Amino acid sequence: MKTLPLLLLLFINPFTLGSDVTLKGHGSDVPVLRVSVPHDAYPGYSITRLNYRGQAFSLLENEFSCLFAILSDGLLMPTGDLTHLADSPPLTLVVKEDSMNGTKEQMVVVHVVDRNRLVRFTQDAYSGSVYENEPVGTVIEGLDRLFATSDPHHPMVYTFVSGNEGDAFSIVQPVTNLSTPILVRTNKVLDREEQEVYDLVIRATDVEEANSADATLTITVDNLNDNAPVPDRTVYEFRIPEDLEMYSIVGNVSAFDADGDRPVYHLVSRHPVFAIIPKTGQILLIATPELKTYKLSVRTQDTAKPPRVSAPFSVYVEVYSEELLPEEETELSNEIVPVRQKRSVRPTKSYEYKETDGSKPGKVMFQLDKKHPQESYKMEGPVKWVEVDSSGDVKVKEPWDYEQLGKEKTIDFWVFVTGPNINGKSQPSCITCQCFPNLSILGALVESSFFEDSLCKAPTSTFCKIVSNFCIG
Repeated sequence: MKTLPLLLLLFINPFTLGSDVTLKGHGSDVPVLRVSVPHDAYPGYSITRLNYRGQAFSLLENEFSCLFAILSDGLLMPTGDLTHLADSPPLTLVVKEDSMNGTKEQMVVVHVVDRNRLVRFTQDAYSGSVYENEPVGTVIEGLDRLFATSDPHHPMVYTFVSGNEGDAFSIVQPVTNLSTPILVRTNKVLDREEQEVYDLVIRATDVEEANSADATLTITVDNLNDNAPVPDRTVYEFRIPEDLEMYSIVGNVSAFDADGDRPVYHLVSRHPVFAIIPKTGQILLIATPELKTYKLSVRTQDTAKPPRVSAPFSVYVEVYSEELLPEEETELSNEIVPVRQKRSVRPTKSYEYKETDGSKPGKVMFQLDKKHPQESYKMEGPVKWVEVDSSGDVKVKEPWDYEQLGKEKTIDFWVFVTGPNINGKSQPSCITCQCFPNLSILGALVESSFFEDSLCKAPTSTFCKIVSNFCIG
């Protein structure tokens, strides 16, 4: 094996990143693999595993081969103590591979590195963020400690191992290896609706000693609120009888927001006969209608900042008289009478609480007002945070958690009231509890007839006010 010294001298000069390179000598190509191993590695420590395709591996004898062994599956490991070789010149091994296609050799250069000088990141995982639609080259925020440590005199190279889908990001390589945070930039304009989170693996490599370390990097694309809500229909049409009970629901409009925000609804201008519930899009009858067709103009907007507002869309409400209709049309008109048209809603009150006030399950927060001692109460459906017993006590069901209350920080539920003074019918009441950023919770039976005064648009430092006598649910 007289060619080994020549091969070693040829290998030391190339600038590699710990991957396979090829050296030429004596008319044949010899692949070279650079690896590193800590100085205190124990016998049997896995240094690297060569690509196994059914061939037989063996080490050709030289002055270093007695310190290593290679298994039948290509696993290279030390067989003795390497401590005395720390920071010594690289060790050269030659691996022989015998297969049905013939015999070939591969050179493995082993760097024995003091464990304290091995490449390591300051933490195992990092997270950063960037707003969508930012220009190419925008620096990802929140990566102030994204760097790896090793020998300060050795150059360090950073690469993405996986997760960089569509080549969305690039790394600005550091000029010096002095624990300086690296910069990650965008390579394209990102769209949150296309991909919200990128999970990447970043690798730092000491190119002189061929040792490296990996860390995970999560980049979140923040919403810039670039989409206005889109109504499900451009025109809505509803029919109601002229004797429809006051405060009944006439119909419902709806919209979709591509940014995931919750749409709210309001009339372009006040209307004397109809109002809209901002949070649900339900249209309510608030005055006696005439026998004609009404046209309402509605807008919807999201709750993000800055808010995006849709173009107005039309709602037509036809008021008809059952007495003037033929028998066939009377039957048809009865089929479209809105749900809950017989409901009436009581006046409301407001209650303010801190998040900590609702920390004890079973605690009574307030009691619903009774008009008759025999009235009983029942919630329309279960709610995670509160429960109402038959006597009207509103109790904590689970400890209130501001972070889990959703984007609008509200707790909404209907309560049905049954008693002798209601002629056997249930009267619904709407309760809305809102937790503001100052960690207070507003509990109220909220009423409003117009969007500008409604809970959905109330600033976080104010409270909702009663401006009419129906519930916005």
